[in-house]
Amino acid sequence: MFRNSLIALVVYIVILVIALALIKFVFSLISTISLSALSYEVYVNILVTLFFGVLIVFKFADVVYWNLRFKLPHPEAASVRSVFRIIGLVALLVAVVGSNVSPTAAAALGGFAGLIVGFATQQVLAQAIAGVFISIARPFRATDKIAVAGQEGVVEDITSLYTILETEKSHVLIPNSMLISNVITRYKS
Repeated sequence: MFRNSLIALVVYIVILVIALALIKFVFSLISTISLSALSYEVYVNILVTLFFGVLIVFKFADVVYWNLRFKLPHPEAASVRSVFRIIGLVALLVAVVGSNVSPTAAAALGGFAGLIVGFATQQVLAQAIAGVFISIARPFRATDKIAVAGQEGVVEDITSLYTILETEKSHVLIPNSMLISNVITRYKS
């Protein structure tokens, strides 16, 4: 699936470039007949760019997803794919506005969109960054017995978003951001 997504991504990019070149060519031919038709070229470019841009963003997110699936389980890879889709769509919108309307409008839209994306992905990014810190600092390892956030058990797995504890009664998924901000008791073996 990774290979298919990568091929589709390249194909969409090539089709977009060819479509934009054809639009430019057609409107240059039309301009010899009627100059008023040239004012519509921008709108056609915007529609084609948005259409193929959405396809490219979604395929790029799929490429990232399938690349992560080699290392991570589906839920974590799907979360990252969703983040890439959101960021990609916002970047596409800002790029289209900036190239066709005005750079000032694009800067304002980009700032506003950055706030929205930041708030929307705050929890996922906090957990992912905390997962990186836990991987680097290694305050505990798989098979260590720990107590954190009111839970006590044996660490079964440390993923990028959660640490999985095996307790006497169940498996508990603790968000990595909670592990960074709480006291961790690691019992001696």
